[in-house]
Formats: sequence, C-alpha cells, structure tokens
Amino acid sequence: MKLSDGERLIIVMLAEVMEALNLNREVNPTLIKSLVCGGDEWALKRKYSGIFNSEAPSPADVSETTDILWMWGIIEHGLTKLKGEEATEAESWPYAKFGGFDGNNDAHYGIALTMIHELGEFQDFKDRGLNSHSQANLPHYRQMSLKFHDYVRQGKAAPLSFTALKDLCT
Repeated sequence: MKLSDGERLIIVMLAEVMEALNLNREVNPTLIKSLVCGGDEWALKRKYSGIFNSEAPSPADVSETTDILWMWGIIEHGLTKLKGEEATEAESWPYAKFGGFDGNNDAHYGIALTMIHELGEFQDFKDRGLNSHSQANLPHYRQMSLKFHDYVRQGKAAPLSFTALKDLCT
C-alpha cells in the first residue's frame, strides 16, 4: 500500500481525533499514527487484514451467486408446495435444502452473506448457517443451475413440477 502525503495527513488527523475523544474501537489510533508516520504502511495491512482484505469479488462471482440463490429460492418454494407421498420422497433427496458455500475457499460465501445480511436480499436464507465447509457444493450448484435454466427457458420453472424438482435435487 502506498499512501500519498494528503492521505497520511488525513489518517493522522483522524487518529488524533479518535485519541482526543477517547474512542475505543477496533483500530488503535496511536498505533495507526505511529505506523503511518514511520512509513510502515505494510504493517497496517498486516495488523488490520480485515480492513485491507483481498480483491473485491469478480462480477462473474456476484452474478453466479445471485443466480444460485435465486434458483434455490425457487426450488425450496416448490418443495414446500409438495404434498403426501411426493413431500415424503423429497425429504430423502440429497439436495432438498440450500446447503451454503464453503466459507474458507469460496468467494460466493462472502458475497451471499453481504447480499443476505447487508443488502436484505434473499431473506429466506437469513437465519441459516451458510458455511457448508465443503468445496463440493459449488460444482453441484453449477450443474443444477444448467438444468434449472433449461426449465426457465422452457417456461417450466414457475412453479417447478415434482419431476423437475426431483431432477434438480437428486
């Protein structure tokens, strides 16, 4: 990270304001001032890695996450409409509920959290654990998505039939 002289001045001034107001926050204003004045911007990134996280997610990952959450919303809605033997059978399907994304290895996890908890989208998934702890889910969701979009193109996704649900979830 390279800071301009103006950015250094702003950072030091804000740190001094925090100190003067005795604000107790996640960032330590005394440390911030020391690192910035000492030219140790690298240490800021190391100390506050959550602030200086890696690159923003790609537009492709954001779009794919949106598509997957949308697809799962429709699938789960369809599953709630099943009755009798169909509902009983669906309970045994391996993918009868959205299982989340791998929080350690998959950018989709963070994107989904932001969409659901910060942007208020896809609220059906709000109170769920979204970390699947499995790298196997995303490839499976991609396969499901290809089939799902075929149903959408054919006009057979609203609502999904029992046969379509079974095709997607097994």
